[in-house]
Amino acid sequence: MDYKRYTFKLVLVGDFAVGKTSLIHEYMEKKFQYDYKPTIGANIAKKVFTMPKSKVVASVNFWDIAGQKMFATLHRPFFEGANGVLIVYDVTRSDSFNNLSNWFSDFKKIVKSDIPGVIVGNKIDLERKVSTKEGKNYAESIGFYFIETSAKENKNVEDAFRHILSKILPK
Repeated sequence: MDYKRYTFKLVLVGDFAVGKTSLIHEYMEKKFQYDYKPTIGANIAKKVFTMPKSKVVASVNFWDIAGQKMFATLHRPFFEGANGVLIVYDVTRSDSFNNLSNWFSDFKKIVKSDIPGVIVGNKIDLERKVSTKEGKNYAESIGFYFIETSAKENKNVEDAFRHILSKILPK
């Protein structure tokens, strides 16, 4: 039985220490990483999905992009060819929320096509400074889906990835 093979690129962006790496790690390994190690450049994780009904094998490369300003000049090659994007902020840090528009703008300068996106408010297990309504309103204003997560408590992590993957994987 021949399967069609596809490769997709899913990019996670946002300020440093918002939990991008933790979200990927929780999704892939079902295990929270307690020690913080800043991403240098980008980390790439891969997951293969086999869909017997449609005879499709899809490889998804999850690109975890460094959030520090010093890496901003390196974003172009990381963003190019993306099929979907999750823009992540930390609900306990207003600055990370305020920078969403910069991340979206930088991403759209490089990826011109309309691709599916999700705004992810992470760390809902902690005391928040950004309301759910603020996050939802911003996501709606740019036509993205909105979800809040806790990588630490594995709340809505699967749902965040399931939503974006449902938009990019073949049916």
